[in-house]
Amino acid sequence: MPHGDFSDLAALSFIGLGVQHVFYPHLHFDAFPPFQPVFDAKLTPEIEALIKIVGGLLGLLGFILFTVRWNTINGKLSGLGCILLGALISHTFYKLLDKEAFVLRPPYVVAGLLVLTGLKLMFFANPLPQTEKSGGKKKN
Repeated sequence: MPHGDFSDLAALSFIGLGVQHVFYPHLHFDAFPPFQPVFDAKLTPEIEALIKIVGGLLGLLGFILFTVRWNTINGKLSGLGCILLGALISHTFYKLLDKEAFVLRPPYVVAGLLVLTGLKLMFFANPLPQTEKSGGKKKN
């Protein structure tokens, strides 16, 4: 399984995001110029619980991206899922939280990373490995 391509960089990014969500959820409420805070509300136990659960899922996505060898068969639906999730994140922040006024927030970067990862999985996957036909002689 070769490593070092874009899906591995995305995997490390998602693992890092997962760690940040689980262990440092308060960072979602701080501004990091040029980015505004992820949320304008105050940190409540309910929001903290949801942030940590999402962090676990981001970490899981990172582990999956790092260990699966994406090829032209198994990458299509996974890539589509990444693209749709990126679109959902962008739409949710733009429409619901920012009231249709673009405010630069970190989730837009995460959405862009998801879309690029999806495109990589769908259209730039690894070729399928060549297999020998059964019944033939083995090469030594």
